[in-house]
Amino acid sequence: MDLKNSPKVTILLSTYNRAQIITRTLESIANQTYTHFECLITDDNSTDDTEVVVSAFIESDSRFFYFKKPKKYPQGLSATRNFGLDLAQDRNAEYIQFFDDDDIMHPQKLELQIQPFRINNDLDLTICKYRKFGIPTTIEFDLDRADDNSCEIVFKNLFKAFYLNIANLNSCGPLWRSKKLLKYRFDQDLYYAEEREFYLRIFFKEQIIYKPVEFVLFWYRKHDQAITQNLYKDQEIKPASENLAREKFLDFAIKEGRVPFFILKSYVNIAIKSGQIDTLIKIQEYLLNSLSNLDPRNMLLLGYTYLAKK
Repeated sequence: MDLKNSPKVTILLSTYNRAQIITRTLESIANQTYTHFECLITDDNSTDDTEVVVSAFIESDSRFFYFKKPKKYPQGLSATRNFGLDLAQDRNAEYIQFFDDDDIMHPQKLELQIQPFRINNDLDLTICKYRKFGIPTTIEFDLDRADDNSCEIVFKNLFKAFYLNIANLNSCGPLWRSKKLLKYRFDQDLYYAEEREFYLRIFFKEQIIYKPVEFVLFWYRKHDQAITQNLYKDQEIKPASENLAREKFLDFAIKEGRVPFFILKSYVNIAIKSGQIDTLIKIQEYLLNSLSNLDPRNMLLLGYTYLAKK
């Protein structure tokens, strides 16, 4: 590979208490056919032997770097990812790939997802398919056999498909050109749903051009020891954080203005189902303040909110 003419990919790998399984993840990254990358491992101050395991691994590969999260960042995955984004920005990262410390990269993930950027200078990201796996399992790396058609990534409107939970998109799938991504950070008040809220803000604000790469290029480990579950034992944190994420995104969208109809309709339906009168009032106020720009659907929706409150 001609490294001088190959853009460097910066992989941001957040970790917490993964001494038992992180080596397999690191090996899958080290085995990439596209070799021009750096992997920044950001540790949320693990209490097990993660640092020992990672330090031993990176001694044999200069592309891997280990960082303990400083105290100025609070505990949690959002802050750990933000630490990684700050490091990437300081290093003038060209392309950014998030990855999780328990998942597995296909050997050709970076190679196949960087190719479209060389053809189209306007691309913001490429997205691949993925499969779930448990413990233990054998992973099928054959590109033709791996796809079970359970993952959909081709859409005319990625923002709408993602918002409506139709698009199969999470942090490990996209490979980003850094320019637009680095404008944003994860909301550190969120302990769950932080990824969804993060992408929704980006898709709302930016005109994103993407290319689907229709191969299964990473494997998502499904187990009961996810980072968030390791950190947060209180069962009430998840629903509370998910509700907070919804509230924050609605406030963000209203502040930005021109909220798409499909978003308003979704929030109205959720508010009615959950008895969230405050949300209905918030949407009513937004629609009333936007009367000059209302399309017929929003006018009908406004009327529906008043009927629902009775």
